Amino acid sequence: MFDTLKKIVAFTLLAGIIFAAKFPADEYQRITVMFTNDVHGGITRTEATYMNPQFPPKIGSGPAIARIASHLREQGEAEGFGVLLIDEGDFFSGTPVGSKTAGAAVIEFMNAVDYDLVTMGNHDFDKSYTELEKRSAEADFPFLGANIVDQNGEVAHFLKPYIIKEIYGIKVGILGIGTAVTPSMSFPEHVKGLTFLPEIATAKKWIPIMKDNGAEIIILSTHSWTPYERDKEAALLQEEIQRGNWPDENKIGAPGMEIAVSVPGIDVMFTGHVHKGFPLPYEDPINHTLIFQNYGNGSNLGMVNFYIHKKTKTLAGYDFEVDQTAYVTLLEDEFWIDTEINDMIEAQRAVAEEGFDEVIAVLPAPLRRANEGQSILGNLLCDAVAWASNADVAFSNYGGLRSDLEAGPLTYESLFRFLPFGNRIAVFQMSGAELDALIEDRVMGNSRGMLVSGLEVIVDKRKAERDRVEILTVQGKAFDKKALYKVAVSDYLAEGNSGYDRLTTIGEAQRNYTGLMMREALRDYILEFGPNTKIDSRWKLIK
Repeated sequence: MFDTLKKIVAFTLLAGIIFAAKFPADEYQRITVMFTNDVHGGITRTEATYMNPQFPPKIGSGPAIARIASHLREQGEAEGFGVLLIDEGDFFSGTPVGSKTAGAAVIEFMNAVDYDLVTMGNHDFDKSYTELEKRSAEADFPFLGANIVDQNGEVAHFLKPYIIKEIYGIKVGILGIGTAVTPSMSFPEHVKGLTFLPEIATAKKWIPIMKDNGAEIIILSTHSWTPYERDKEAALLQEEIQRGNWPDENKIGAPGMEIAVSVPGIDVMFTGHVHKGFPLPYEDPINHTLIFQNYGNGSNLGMVNFYIHKKTKTLAGYDFEVDQTAYVTLLEDEFWIDTEINDMIEAQRAVAEEGFDEVIAVLPAPLRRANEGQSILGNLLCDAVAWASNADVAFSNYGGLRSDLEAGPLTYESLFRFLPFGNRIAVFQMSGAELDALIEDRVMGNSRGMLVSGLEVIVDKRKAERDRVEILTVQGKAFDKKALYKVAVSDYLAEGNSGYDRLTTIGEAQRNYTGLMMREALRDYILEFGPNTKIDSRWKLIK
């Protein structure tokens, strides 16, 4: 591990040699920003099965972040540069140690490694905003969310809109903006009393205020996202602007690139939400804002050095700590861990994961998800939900399936990582016509559709919207628009999230919140029938 730290230092020294002529220390102030996003409770050391299912390398996660952060801060003190450590939201929900402690274990870790701030993500409201309030009180750093306001229109009392930190004479203002689509991705009671304002309008309001209060460099920390196909989406955005079609500042759910092009004065932006990291930043061609984004689940740490001209207090350039990339994968073969932080996390993990190593079954082959259409794992989940609730039909959204299940021993921990959010099954009594309309809702535009069980349906995207769906059978019998069917979904979808708005129009007498956990339904189904779901005729898509 000494070799790895030598590599880090060597890369830093090499960068310093290369940039010494361009950014001499007497004229330029260096500020290094370490950043995370979408950690989802991923602070425990884990195995990177996504890299190699058979021989997964070990990821250092939280303990590795702690070691790197400590090293950089020591180096900064010795060499006269500042260091920030920030997070762009979704910090706890998704692992046992995160979810079972409602984020308390993650805050303990973040306190221990001296985070400077966290900006709110949509999943940070998974345990309700009152729980988030408690985490905010426990944190040694501020929670940001300039666009999250109370009934009086003021920023929620447990949040701050921005902070200004003076670093070696440079006043760095960091504005925090959550994703405004959070209410459509949360249970209503979890965000009750809060309003999520449009991202662009919020940035336009607060940046002048920050400058009036002395901010010289402006950083936007936001859970808004940079899309997977960044270059393609950027080109489409510029084409629209050339036509005179600028982003609507009151749009709910503006991605990062739309904020950057719409709001002058942002030097740097850090985004999240979609778990996609980019080694190099995107630079907005109009306002020249730099946008960085990291991968999620604690597997990576973003690191970038900025150089501020001391006289003009303007951003002059940037470089990287390691290998000319804005993020590093926290492989234990390359990065030491902090043993004290590791012991602290493991103590929390032992409590949260008690009984999680119990083997439920042995999977002869891996069970995979898909981004569209059927998948073995999607079909299995929906079959289990329909069986457990005695429903005719079951639906699920693609985003609810958070990991694959690998071949070999299937443990409760595996199921937790697959279904981390603790959703329970809700059952609706719907007419065939309502069922047909619900599926039509989910195949409008470029929507991926839905995961299904209990029916056979053909979706023809060549046809006009609201005329694309043909349901052939339900439970093997001919579909009847006048018949009544029992339809099972997660309680998350039952509240109208992810495009299931139609379910909110169904009366209380026709809905039943069963209390059955989806994760336990899946476990019981596998114990009863085995993981023998296959691709079949339930969902046929004609593009």
